[in-house]
Amino acid sequence: MMHFLRAEARWLFAGFLLCLSSSFGQTYFISLSNDVLMQRFDLNHGGIGLVYALATTASALILLEFGKLVDCVTTRTAALVAAFGLAGACLLMAMVQAVWMLFFAFLALRLFGQGMMSQVAMTATGRWFDARRGRAISIVTLGYAAGIAFMPAAAVAVISALGFQQLWWLSAAIMILVAAPLLFALLSRERVPQGSALDDDQPPALEKHSWRRAQLLRAPVFWILMTGLLCPSFMFTSLLFHQLNLIEVKGWDMARYASVFSVFAIVQVCASLLSGGLIDRFSARQMLPFYLLPMTLGLIGLGSVDGFWIAFPAMMLVGFTAGFDSSIAGALWPELFGLKYLGELRALTFAAVVLASAVSPMVTGWLIDRGVAFPHQLLFMGLYSIAASGVMLALQPRLFAIATDAAKPA
Repeated sequence: MMHFLRAEARWLFAGFLLCLSSSFGQTYFISLSNDVLMQRFDLNHGGIGLVYALATTASALILLEFGKLVDCVTTRTAALVAAFGLAGACLLMAMVQAVWMLFFAFLALRLFGQGMMSQVAMTATGRWFDARRGRAISIVTLGYAAGIAFMPAAAVAVISALGFQQLWWLSAAIMILVAAPLLFALLSRERVPQGSALDDDQPPALEKHSWRRAQLLRAPVFWILMTGLLCPSFMFTSLLFHQLNLIEVKGWDMARYASVFSVFAIVQVCASLLSGGLIDRFSARQMLPFYLLPMTLGLIGLGSVDGFWIAFPAMMLVGFTAGFDSSIAGALWPELFGLKYLGELRALTFAAVVLASAVSPMVTGWLIDRGVAFPHQLLFMGLYSIAASGVMLALQPRLFAIATDAAKPA
């Protein structure tokens, strides 16, 4: 492992930094401004959820085409476009004065943060590594864990000490003065897409048949896969976006609850590192039926138990699935559908992930405003995840055929 880290440090750190930088456009960071925004614009939970959902949906639609940028330009160019776009989004958020401005701020944050930063990181890593793709992706996605471990606490501290606007000014400065120069330097040259540099005697992996977007959309297996793969995005986004409501309903202390994220992040890191080795050994497709189960237990716990003690084990379980989710999502598409059009395919799947995260706050916020308690919604999400895991298990023979090129695109 240490030899691998040293040999591939340049590209692994670039991917890590892209994932970490996506924090500014992730729900757990944006939602910490919700109270200020709701008071400023006289919005209820459903109202701000609707604005967020519409903006995120718009970003998902734009990402369908914009995400193909990584197939057309160098990784460095795509990364810098994402970095400066995210910086601009943070500046817009700092200057928001009306609901329509809030819509565009949310849109830009989601497009360049959760969308393009992650799109560039996962597509590039999927191409750069073959023999040790699972391990590489598990290391790169530690950037997500680092973000959720430190960003919420840092954001709360900045808002308390300096205010809402200063948080977003500072975020923009970090992107322009720190992230962008580092990405420019790290990505000055591309890694040759082959097996690990450690395996000099191992030839590049033979290219399997590569699917196009239209072919994927015509395949029923894609739509069935998405019923399970979108669970973490939908459910985790709703949990984060309405975390203040959950705290209020449960009667928990905000400061104590914030400490849960550190434990969440530690478990996410461990799960991410574990997932890399398992994916390289068994494949991403074989992990699909099992990786949702820890989150299932966590959501059921949060939905059915009121004592604060449940927060730590529940979020640890959710964190375990979160650690596996990024690695599986990064490895599954090149494993099944080839590398040649990977940017095009990931633009589609990432747009679906972003869309799921858009619908989630709107639907759950609407239900909250109509008296459906959020804990009850979490309980239902947990039960749905069990059914989705069963579907992923039933799908294994078809996925095996695709992975071995026994099944060709339609």
